[in-house]
Amino acid sequence: MKTKKQPYSRYSKQIKLEAVRRVLEEEQPVQEVILDLGIRHRDNVYEWIKKYKKEGSNAFERSIHHVEKESKQDSVEKQIEELKMEVEELKSYLHILLQGEEEKYKAIVTLEDQYPIDSLCSALDVPKVEFLEYRQRAMNN
Repeated sequence: MKTKKQPYSRYSKQIKLEAVRRVLEEEQPVQEVILDLGIRHRDNVYEWIKKYKKEGSNAFERSIHHVEKESKQDSVEKQIEELKMEVEELKSYLHILLQGEEEKYKAIVTLEDQYPIDSLCSALDVPKVEFLEYRQRAMNN
């Protein structure tokens, strides 16, 4: 039963299960199976067998894996959005607390061992050059 070679590298669940069944149960050579089913590469069959041995007949359920992947991606995107909101809240809080330039410079000096100066200057809306000049003046006094 020869079938027409598929033009794309995606194969249906039925093709995958049939290939695995023929190799494992009927002990047909992989080369014969790929020619008969129109599979482009024998490596595909070896991967399907490995996956089938690990996950059983559910190995080729695309919707399950797709939903899990989307769920994880949504979770990561949600966390990123929450962190962005938190950063903006902290910036506004710091802006209220640190009204003057002198206070901002002192805050950067206090935190520079814990965070990069570039990040602190950016968060406090202080040009890095001006902060470095302030620090140099403070060291000279």
